[in-house]
Amino acid sequence: MRLLINLSTLKKGGGQNVGLNFIKSLLRLYGNKDEFSFVFCVVKNTEIDFTLQKINSKFQVIYFPQNPLNRILFEFFYGKKIITRYRIDVIYSYFGYGLFPKGVPQICGSADSNIYYPEVNFWANYKGLKLFWKRIIDAYRIRAVKRVAGVIFENEAMMQRGKCIHKIKNSKFILPSVNFIDFPDNKSFFTQDNRNGTFVGLFFCSWQKNKNYMIIPELLSSFKRKGIHFRIIFTAELDTSKECLSFLKKISDLNLKNEINIVGSIKKEYISELYSKVDFVFLLSQLESFSNNILEAWYFNKVLVVADELWSRSICKNAALYVARNNPEEIVKSIGFLLENKVLYGILVKNGLEQLSTYPNIDERTELEIDYIKKIYESS
Repeated sequence: MRLLINLSTLKKGGGQNVGLNFIKSLLRLYGNKDEFSFVFCVVKNTEIDFTLQKINSKFQVIYFPQNPLNRILFEFFYGKKIITRYRIDVIYSYFGYGLFPKGVPQICGSADSNIYYPEVNFWANYKGLKLFWKRIIDAYRIRAVKRVAGVIFENEAMMQRGKCIHKIKNSKFILPSVNFIDFPDNKSFFTQDNRNGTFVGLFFCSWQKNKNYMIIPELLSSFKRKGIHFRIIFTAELDTSKECLSFLKKISDLNLKNEINIVGSIKKEYISELYSKVDFVFLLSQLESFSNNILEAWYFNKVLVVADELWSRSICKNAALYVARNNPEEIVKSIGFLLENKVLYGILVKNGLEQLSTYPNIDERTELEIDYIKKIYESS
């Protein structure tokens, strides 16, 4: 089987890390098997590209444009030539969708949660041309999941909604996996630990409105009013973006500079240290397909404070503190109760570890993916 692995949408961040784990596992398990040969679609000068260059294995690499629109045009005009030249039997677009000829079965991973929850006004903060393009992109993604031969989901609730709303006929639910071996105990990012009895929460995200980071100033103000010493670590970048400047102004207006530490992007080697500094991990997204923050919070024995939504209940079950994502007073009250009830805190940590034990390791997940790809190929 000649398998085209389309990783051209994975250029940075968590998605690229997941793709890197998949590549290493795929080539470790199947790289020397005569049953398979692989062709990879990647963006040049990404970590995925560098990793493939270092691996001594028999596969071919095709470089795709970095710009999304140029990538789609490249797929449209050169997709058939790629299929013919490399004699491709089946395509796996890891996240997203490739505009390749329909004659070759394509399996795609779908993580665009908003297309499965049309009742949620996900783009409420967008207007005019930006809103128009978001709607166009959503329409393209909906058409994609209807067109492919199979869809892999990391969220079971999303898979069921996909079947109901978009009439997706063939889909597979596969739990995600995180390679915790890549999180060494490195103690050098934070120069000192200034907790001194202060509780610390973590917002592990960038300037993404869906993550609800603008509630941070209100949370800190509420903690102050209730006499709870609480500080937040936020991994967004300090830059000149409108989002950053607006956030900093609100922090300054409320005199909260000492209660927040904006640390910027965190490399893998510092993740273990980062989690050692916190007590709570916040995930207040309106929608998510999945988030590595969930697995990391469980792995590092931290309580996950998560938005009380259908997507989160589907994933976290009894291993999270559920809160109303837009109600800072309720969130602070719930955390305050937990701080007074150490037994309940311990129960949530224990439940998290139990949930984590049900997730596959990287090789197990890769095997599930390849088994599904083979099933689609054999039935096409």
